[in-house]
Amino acid sequence: MADTKTYNRELQAKLEDYISEVGSQNKAASALGISSSVISQYRQSKYSGDIEALENRLAEMFANKEEAKALYKVGDYAPTTVSKGVYQTIRICHLKGGLAVEAGDAGIGKTMAAQQYIKDYPNTSIYIAINPCTSNVTAFLKAFARALHIDVSGRKDDMWARINETLKGSKKVLIIDESQHLPIKTIETIRSFSDNNKDLGICLIGNLESLCNNGKAGYAQIRNRTKLTNTRHTYNITLEDIELLFPNIDKKSAEFLHKITQTEQAVRGASNLYSNAADNQNTSYEGLIAMAKATRVLVN
Repeated sequence: MADTKTYNRELQAKLEDYISEVGSQNKAASALGISSSVISQYRQSKYSGDIEALENRLAEMFANKEEAKALYKVGDYAPTTVSKGVYQTIRICHLKGGLAVEAGDAGIGKTMAAQQYIKDYPNTSIYIAINPCTSNVTAFLKAFARALHIDVSGRKDDMWARINETLKGSKKVLIIDESQHLPIKTIETIRSFSDNNKDLGICLIGNLESLCNNGKAGYAQIRNRTKLTNTRHTYNITLEDIELLFPNIDKKSAEFLHKITQTEQAVRGASNLYSNAADNQNTSYEGLIAMAKATRVLVN
């Protein structure tokens, strides 16, 4: 018997476009939170379940994606004073090997620089962002192994040995972001990779006080082996940096956003303010001031 169910052809076409965008049906299924088999049946107009419920779900998801695309997004990496400095530290660390530390205030462009470096050197650089759930030795080793595309099974010593063997003879740089979350044992594990692989560069990015000056003796092992240590602050951000981050902005608006970057809100706060003003379709000086008042952004 022929299938008499009615399918929304426009929605099916959007699904096909989305699958092409992400690269595969499985990736689309994972992103949409729908099983691959259900998507396959729907694509072939052979879905045995509740079509209306499925299409309502797809329609909502695609509508959200379209609306999100219409919102202003802050641009990608810009070679600001801070980001250029961090990028250069990673580069030197990559070429010379050994340990480097890039530390400083939050939201000033350290992570953007690291992510740009990964884009520029995708085959010889590794980026791992640490959080409280991935800071212990086992979790870190698993993250490192996954980044190297090697087996993550077995005990910690097994993983360490596989990673160490993989690193031999390679000229790579490991960038560890949010390093302030790392406890002493994980720091010592990271140091052991450096000690056993002289060509390996390891750049720790985070908060200097938490990373190196916690008053714990174990951190001295990092300090003694660090070839480069740099500290960045909000006061390093210049007016010229603002003009790079927000092209075509007028001088008065640039000066206002620069004032925001000099506070603890840093570049991230200025970017968020500008983004909100853009969504409100008013990025003039008056529009920025109004948005700052509406969102209670404090400026000295």
